[in-house]
Amino acid sequence: MKKRFLITMIAGVVAISLIAGCSSTGTKNEYFDNVQSFNSGATYSGSESAKGFSSSGIREMSDEAAFEEGEYIENVVSTPGSPELSNDVNIDPSQGRLLIRTVSITAETTNFNAVASNLDSQVKALGGYIEYSSMRGTGNNRDLRTGTYTVRVPADKLDSLIDMVGDSCTVTSSNEGTTDVTLEYVDTKARLESLRVEYQQLLELLDKAEDLDTIIILQNRITDVRYEIESSESRIRVLENQVQFATLTLTLQEVLEEKEVEEAHVVTYGEKVMDQFKDMWENTVEFFQDLLLGIIACIPGIIFLGIVTAVVLIIVFSARKKRRARRAKALAEKEAKAKAEEAKSAEANKEETKVEKKEEGKE
Repeated sequence: MKKRFLITMIAGVVAISLIAGCSSTGTKNEYFDNVQSFNSGATYSGSESAKGFSSSGIREMSDEAAFEEGEYIENVVSTPGSPELSNDVNIDPSQGRLLIRTVSITAETTNFNAVASNLDSQVKALGGYIEYSSMRGTGNNRDLRTGTYTVRVPADKLDSLIDMVGDSCTVTSSNEGTTDVTLEYVDTKARLESLRVEYQQLLELLDKAEDLDTIIILQNRITDVRYEIESSESRIRVLENQVQFATLTLTLQEVLEEKEVEEAHVVTYGEKVMDQFKDMWENTVEFFQDLLLGIIACIPGIIFLGIVTAVVLIIVFSARKKRRARRAKALAEKEAKAKAEEAKSAEANKEETKVEKKEEGKE
């Protein structure tokens, strides 16, 4: 009996687990079926297991966390010091390409303070603002200053600002770039509209939802869509700002004397020939100057080398002289020895001759 009871209990637990799993699976499938039914105009029927649960509380929380259409536009954070763009700003790509202009200029001036002050006043007069500025140097004791400015002005006023910079100081270099963001702007706008439609549909589905799992899934999707809407709207505002306000990066250098910018001149053939002769003469003079400098630089080495050579030659000649003296001495000794031997032999011959004469006399 005990075994039958245990088997019955285990079978019951397994059966309950299987039923619970099937019901949760059916609930998830129910959500997707209900979404399709809503889009086709069918009525939504919730699961009987969640009839006692009211979605009004969650909907109220969703309404508090959510924002009405257009509310996220007002919450966009703008750059400090920048003019606020109105909420009804709408750039129409059909009226022309959406271009972002960026210009970089390097300039020199002897009156740094006046140019910097004039730049600030002119930017404000044109309806722009200085986004970033930095300066190094004190301007005293030949510690010349260098200022870097990032200026934002309306795109149609950028040329006026460039002319003002050119008139107040000497421009040494400049470059300009243009970026076409028409396609990105149109795509982001279209995506934003589709996200808004999906957001409204999700809210309507949430109103009719009665199943807890369905409500949770809808809430998660609404949060994701709301985040995507905010990101798309933020990107649109950034593009509109960059199109409406061009960027000028100015590097202002303080100098003691400004360079004169020479006008463009067409070089003739005769001037080219003269330039070649001039370059050849300058190169020849420079060669001999470098040669003379090289010789002067090598004088200590030449002196040292001469001293070493003289010492070596003295040692060599001294050795040779000693060798010759030894050879002469040896030759003299040899000659003296030979003479002594000749003298001995001569005396011996004389004695032999005397002996022979004596013997002959005796005979």
